[in-house]
Amino acid sequence: MKRTTFIATLAACFVGVLGALQVDRMVTARNKPDDIFAESKPFFSSLRPANAETLTAPAFDFREAAKKVMPSVVSVDRFDKVRGFFESQASERETGTGSGVIVSKDGIIVTNNHVVEAQAFGRRQAATAPRVQVRLFDGRKVEAKILGTDPRSDLAVLKIEAQNLQPIELGSSSTLEVGEWVMAVGNPLGFDNTVSVGVVSSKKRNLPVGENGLVEGIQTDAAINPGNSGGALCNAQGQLIGINSAIASSTGQSVGIGFAIPIDRAKKVVNDIVKFGAPRYAGLGVSYDPRLAGQLDNPYARQFVAEQLKREDFPNHGIWLNAVSGPSEAAGIKSGDFILEIEGQKIESTFDLNKVVLTKNAGDKVKVKFWQAGQTKETTITLTEIKPSI
Repeated sequence: MKRTTFIATLAACFVGVLGALQVDRMVTARNKPDDIFAESKPFFSSLRPANAETLTAPAFDFREAAKKVMPSVVSVDRFDKVRGFFESQASERETGTGSGVIVSKDGIIVTNNHVVEAQAFGRRQAATAPRVQVRLFDGRKVEAKILGTDPRSDLAVLKIEAQNLQPIELGSSSTLEVGEWVMAVGNPLGFDNTVSVGVVSSKKRNLPVGENGLVEGIQTDAAINPGNSGGALCNAQGQLIGINSAIASSTGQSVGIGFAIPIDRAKKVVNDIVKFGAPRYAGLGVSYDPRLAGQLDNPYARQFVAEQLKREDFPNHGIWLNAVSGPSEAAGIKSGDFILEIEGQKIESTFDLNKVVLTKNAGDKVKVKFWQAGQTKETTITLTEIKPSI
């Protein structure tokens, strides 16, 4: 009993001394001038620019923007005539769906080329050009005419005849900034009139998707899934700043890395298609087989080219030209030559060529390095306008 009382008394003394020390420290700290903070203040103040402003992140509410945009976004359903392996006749079937954006009161709609182009599925081959049907925000279904397509930019223009259409307000992609709020509107995975929100993650992304690639695309973390293709990417004011086109994903679904075609480029393509039936681009005046582009290190491709050139000492990269005219011919380039570089950028594929030329205009001059009959040469080519074939 005495031993227990002794241990309890010793413990109480220890706690009491420890508590007294803590109280003493608190009192001392309270009475002592704040030397630590006094020393720190000038240091942190010196890091702050005299004209710096405190940032206040605005709390955006997208309800009004969504109300403004959603009536302008449509679902685009594609129907192909396809014939199965065991079928004697082709039958029309729905082969895909995507989104589109109404850009004029008279029914002009912008979507992706890959949303409306004819499809082939294994042994079932698309027999005719597809039929396209548009489902409006109010539920109406309207047949659409394909005014023109542009595989190079992955854009297509449709025309519908309908009343009381609400065109979207066009913005500008040139003023976008990384971190800016954006809103994606479309029909992902068949869920009509879906809105997702994110920010501009990056700008001017070049992606080797499809045959021609996406040049200077807008990257966003707003959720974009299959079915969003051709839909609207808008700013917080409900203005169209891009056409959703592709995603980067290991699963085929959104992982927060989506891409849109800048509206400033889409405007030109749409205007050209409406006016001329096809887009107009600046070009070098050359033609080539895209199947061989980027394949010059392949033994079979090299054998084919060697047979055509009757020599084997040609480059293992570049674009092999099978026809030359206009500005390239005037600059000394000939059929059978290889374009190696344009503006210092190595050319190995159609995508590489598209990256350089797509952003140029007719009349612009570009420096070209090319291979000709065993020699590497350089020249300057003045780009010419490529006339659409209607």
